[in-house]
Amino acid sequence: MIAKRKVSVLGSTGSIGTNTLNVIRQHPESFDVVSLSAGSSLEVLKKQILEFSPRYVSVSTEALAADLKAQLPTDVKVDIFWGPAGHRQCVELSHPHIVMSAMMGSFGLEATLAAVIQNVAVLGVANKEILVMAGSFIREALEQSKTTLVPVDSEHSAIFQALMGNQMSAVKSLILTGSGGPFRTRPRNTFANITREEALKHPNWVMGSKITIDSATMMNKGLEFIEALRLFHIHRDQLKVVIHPESIVHSLVEYVDGSLMAQLGASDMRMPISLALNYPERLPLHYEKPFDLVKIGKLHFEEPDLEKFKCLKLAMNFDRYGSQGAVVLNAANEMAVDLFLKDKIRFIEIPDLVEEALETFEDRHVYSLSEVIDLDLEVKEWTLQRPLKAPRTSSRREAQAREMMPV
Repeated sequence: MIAKRKVSVLGSTGSIGTNTLNVIRQHPESFDVVSLSAGSSLEVLKKQILEFSPRYVSVSTEALAADLKAQLPTDVKVDIFWGPAGHRQCVELSHPHIVMSAMMGSFGLEATLAAVIQNVAVLGVANKEILVMAGSFIREALEQSKTTLVPVDSEHSAIFQALMGNQMSAVKSLILTGSGGPFRTRPRNTFANITREEALKHPNWVMGSKITIDSATMMNKGLEFIEALRLFHIHRDQLKVVIHPESIVHSLVEYVDGSLMAQLGASDMRMPISLALNYPERLPLHYEKPFDLVKIGKLHFEEPDLEKFKCLKLAMNFDRYGSQGAVVLNAANEMAVDLFLKDKIRFIEIPDLVEEALETFEDRHVYSLSEVIDLDLEVKEWTLQRPLKAPRTSSRREAQAREMMPV
């Protein structure tokens, strides 16, 4: 009898975390949930604890940890921690075979690095932010570890799968596909009127609010652009972004002989999640609606509009702002999205705030993980304290970079 794989889930109450547990629920004979980490969704977390019986749990604050402990039945045996250090303790104490890193923003960074240092068998990464802000440090740790990183973002999972059995030396380009979000066909001159409710209606995917807004601004694709550079060690000129409204082709690899290998499938995150959980083998999954290419009929592809989706443009040129560009971009965007969701700024002000942060911190450089973490916090504090300037039609950085824009 094959022993169960022990799983630690960072971000268990979010969309990736709940889908991870959905996959495990279909295969209870194969997996044992040993720790769960979450933010503040105590009701969801409490139900997960009662169903999966993890030994260790962490939440965002000490007060929430006390609330959770008070709400659980006295016969439930679970140690409860809090904060980034608590998330790390969950990984270190539970000794998992698999860590699913799906915690939003930088909160799961310490725990993710702990998983690599601890030589977990597989690290599934769905949190693109930590690879964007600290990808080089994670890669360095992986080189000293026996851990295999399996990307869980649908696009990077598609590339990962299309590369299986092939050599990177045979790769001509990687092609990231994106749906274009809810505003792909909306005229640019109407963006000032976009509401929170409109931006949260993604045409193809059901996701958390932050990533859904990132999809609407196309910053999500920009972060994936940076993430792909971190994951696959290719030159930026070998990386392309293509709009694909149907979200059926999740991404492609173009080889030097002209062959294109793509991974296709339904818009369901359980697919890349299941591969990470059971890598290198695949798990059978049950879907309510079988995938049918005939019913889909046609697939469409188009160039992204980098003027309409300024966040994508900024992300694709992150390194022109210095070595710290990705850290600043990610931190400023995280705060800008939060401000938009709280109705404190307009949708069209998100890229302006990000650009202003990039220019403000242009001369800062980071050389260590601690400096990355410090700069991340500093940018977030600056974002809250500095009033947003009026939207600009152009910037000096745009003028300098216009002739160098990637196709």
